Amino acid sequence: MKWSLVLSAAILATGFCSAETIALPPPNRDSGVTVTQALKARHSTRAFSDKEIPPELLSGILWAANGFNRPNKRTNATGLNKQEISVYAILPNGAYRYDAQANALVKVCDQDLRPAVAGRQAFAATAPVSILIAADVSDPVYAGEGRALSSYDAGIVSGNLYLYCAANGLATVCRRTMDGDALKKALRLPDTVVLHLNHPIGYPANESHLGERK
Repeated sequence: MKWSLVLSAAILATGFCSAETIALPPPNRDSGVTVTQALKARHSTRAFSDKEIPPELLSGILWAANGFNRPNKRTNATGLNKQEISVYAILPNGAYRYDAQANALVKVCDQDLRPAVAGRQAFAATAPVSILIAADVSDPVYAGEGRALSSYDAGIVSGNLYLYCAANGLATVCRRTMDGDALKKALRLPDTVVLHLNHPIGYPANESHLGERK
């Protein structure tokens, strides 16, 4: 099933539709395995099948990365509780910003930006979705010695993604490589936003062997 049809099904299932926003189904917060089992299974994979990720699982991925698990508090910690992190779902039919409060995808670009996320590593463009981890560093706290703070926060998001994928049978790898200039232009991001990391995510190419470990 093509992503346009998958997302259309998600819209119909939730009863919410607008030209630019797609409401996601609620994430299943009881899916997967124990934390220790996920830690045992966590590894990096660079080969993905062409099986598409269903909307309910995409919702879980985004919630694990940067959702709300308490009123006004996120699944990912941030220094000084600045909550400067935002995440984007890069899909074949376009790029979407994750609106965690609404649990929705807000379309910001009609292009398939997966090649730009992949950069010089073409394998990453074969994943059905890539999660782009960005940070708004306009707050003065990120100047001077604080400039690395948002990098640490992005690493926490990356860890959440690794554990969620390991717990739910998905393949991923954390990457810094990407065409940042092309992505910022396509996503219309200001200079105060930094693109830190990305995670191509999909089902493993070989279900019986989840891939290269690192």
